[in-house]
Amino acid sequence: MQIDKRNVRESFIPSPGRSLRHPCRQLQAFDEMQVDCCTIPYRLWAKLAAIAVGGSLVYGASLSLLFRGWRPGRSALWLALSAGGRWCIFGPVLVLLSRRRVQTCAHACLVTMAYGEAVLVSGAAINVWLRLRGNFKQALLARWNFGLVGISNLVMAAALTRQLQAVGVPDWKTLLSWMVVLNGSGALLFRLFRRIL
Repeated sequence: MQIDKRNVRESFIPSPGRSLRHPCRQLQAFDEMQVDCCTIPYRLWAKLAAIAVGGSLVYGASLSLLFRGWRPGRSALWLALSAGGRWCIFGPVLVLLSRRRVQTCAHACLVTMAYGEAVLVSGAAINVWLRLRGNFKQALLARWNFGLVGISNLVMAAALTRQLQAVGVPDWKTLLSWMVVLNGSGALLFRLFRRIL
């Protein structure tokens, strides 16, 4: 069965809702558009980037409610810089390994970050609730937030793998680069910025 490439191209609608509801179909359509000319949906990418940065800031600030000595501004900045920095390292490596267009990988990464931030913002709401609820042991709060970041990581890994699979990238390439480059650089940046901030 042959796919009508014109219909695929025309099915790309640059809206956050559409990109998040139908990530694979939208990425296929976006990738197909790049064959004829380089198209960058600036407004859509700006909205997705705002979700990523805003979510990191909100979640980072919520950590200061639970841990003594943490300040909201520094906690928010620590998380946003660490998370953002790791994606800046991961993106170029993903382009090289996947052999897909820069725009295609950028779009997939921005959509992926929005999924992860949905998990973290939900966790921030729970952090506020935990603060209002009363005293919990620091170790329990640390485990809860560590687990939350782990869930966010799994959600994003699955989302990126599915999207890139839709444009012909083998799962192993996506997951290998995710584990080694994204998580590896993230761990280094989290430590670095924690010391600085």
